[in-house]
Amino acid sequence: MIIENHIYLWALVGMASGTVLGLAGTGGGVIAIPILMAFGGYDIKEASGYGLLALTVGAAISWFMRRENTIYPITAMLIVCAGVIAFISAPLKTISPHWLVSVLLNLTCIFSLYSLWVLRKPGDMGENRPLPYQLKTASMGGAITGFMSTMTGLGGGVVVIPWLTGITRLSFDQAMACSLLTIAVTAPISAWRQDTFNLGWGEWIALASTIALASVIVKKTITYIPLPRLIVVRKLALTAVICIAMTRTLYELF
Repeated sequence: MIIENHIYLWALVGMASGTVLGLAGTGGGVIAIPILMAFGGYDIKEASGYGLLALTVGAAISWFMRRENTIYPITAMLIVCAGVIAFISAPLKTISPHWLVSVLLNLTCIFSLYSLWVLRKPGDMGENRPLPYQLKTASMGGAITGFMSTMTGLGGGVVVIPWLTGITRLSFDQAMACSLLTIAVTAPISAWRQDTFNLGWGEWIALASTIALASVIVKKTITYIPLPRLIVVRKLALTAVICIAMTRTLYELF
C-alpha cells in the first residue's frame, strides 16, 4: 500500500523512528528504509537516501539527550573526516547498481547484529589514551561513518561505536554521544549530495514532531522496566528492526 500524502508518510516514518530511538537510543534510520520502500514506493537507493533525513533528526534528538558525554575535539575530527568522505562518495552511490547498495546495507545490518550481541560493552569505561592517538584513530572512524551513511542510509554508528570503544578506547557513553553528533551533522551532507534534502515544511514538521513525540513517550514508559530486563528488551527490539530492514531489502534484491 502506497501512502500518497507525503506528510502522512513522513509522520509514519517519524513515529517508527522515534519509537526505536526512544527504546534503544539509536537505530531510527534502520526502520525508515523499509517503511519508505513499502509505503512510499521508493527503491533501495532512493529509500536509503531519504532515510538519511530521519537519521539526521533522530541522531540530533538522541545526541541532545546524551550531550554531556561528548568529547568535542574527537567529535570535530569525526565530523571533518565523515563530512569529507560523505561529500566525495555521494557520486559513487549515484553510479552504483541497486544490488551493490542492497548488499552493503545488508552487510552493515549483519555486522550491526554482531556488534549488538557480541561487541557492545556498555560497562566498558575505556582508557585515557593520549589525545593525538585518539584523534588519529577517530579520523579513521569518521571516514567509515561518512562512507557507510552515504552508501547505505544507515548511521554508521554500528561500525564506528565498536571502533571508538575498542580502538580509540572511549567509554561506551562517550562513543555513543560522539557518534550521534557526527551523524547529525554529516548525514545532511550525504542527503544534500544525493538530492534528497528536499522535503516541504509540512513533511519536515511531521517528521521532526513525531520522532520527538514518540521517543519521549517511549523513553518515559521504559523507566518502569528494570535495567537488566531493559537491556535485553533493547537488544531484541533492535534485532527485530534490523531483521525487518534486511527482509525488505533482500526481497527487492531477489
